[in-house]
Order: sequence, then C-alpha cells, then structure tokens
Amino acid sequence: MNLPDLDHPLAGPFWAAVSRKELQVPWCAACDRAVWYPRPHCPHCQGDLHWRRLSGEASLISWCEVTGGLNPHFREAYTCALVSPLESPDIRIVMRVTQNPASSLRCDMPGRVDFIPVQQIGGTPYMAPAFTPYSGF
Repeated sequence: MNLPDLDHPLAGPFWAAVSRKELQVPWCAACDRAVWYPRPHCPHCQGDLHWRRLSGEASLISWCEVTGGLNPHFREAYTCALVSPLESPDIRIVMRVTQNPASSLRCDMPGRVDFIPVQQIGGTPYMAPAFTPYSGF
C-alpha cells in the first residue's frame, strides 16, 4: 500500500491539507454544498469545485472496531468512524477514533477532527484525520 498521493488530481489536495493538519473538502461555488468523495465536478449541479477549509468540529455518525486482519498493512486494532463535519452535515468522512474506547461512543457525539501519525507495517508514517470526542459528553 502506498502513502497518500499528494499529486493525485482528485484526492491530492485533501491529503496535502491533512499533512498541514487541516481538514478540507471540495465545495461547489454554484450550489454552495460540500462534495465528498472528491470528484471533478459537483454531482448535484455539475458546477466547479474548490477546496474549503473546515473548522474541524464534527459529529460521530457511526463506528466499528477493527480488530485486525482487515488490512494487512496495519497490524494494530483501531476504531473506525463515520464523521460528519459541522459545516456540512450531509457528508460523511471515514477516519479513526482517538482516545475513547468504543464502549463510550454514542451516535451524534460531538467532537473535533485531529491529525495523528499513521504507519503501515514496514512503511513511512503519514498524517491522517482522526475523530476525538469531546470529554464530558
């Protein structure tokens, strides 16, 4: 498995932003909507897309525990989450969960997107987005 390709025409800007510890998504200027997963044009109106930096505030939509064996490039277990950014509750971004054990997670739990180093077996570490629930929720 390769590192995220910063030069990829569609996903490259996302990973370049993540490497700077920023969450950015494609946004349609014509219909003022976020688009996820990155594509060449807005799927709603075919408008042009630009990248918009988001606050990182988000809600937890769903999660699952990955105990190993799913991806041979990653040995350790982790919790995978489906997260909805505050600025665009209609999109969902997949990322890991930091800190909290899965037993303490709840649907619609508020939190923020942080950035953590991830390393594949025998690979070079890279930054990846991760959801951190707010404490006390």
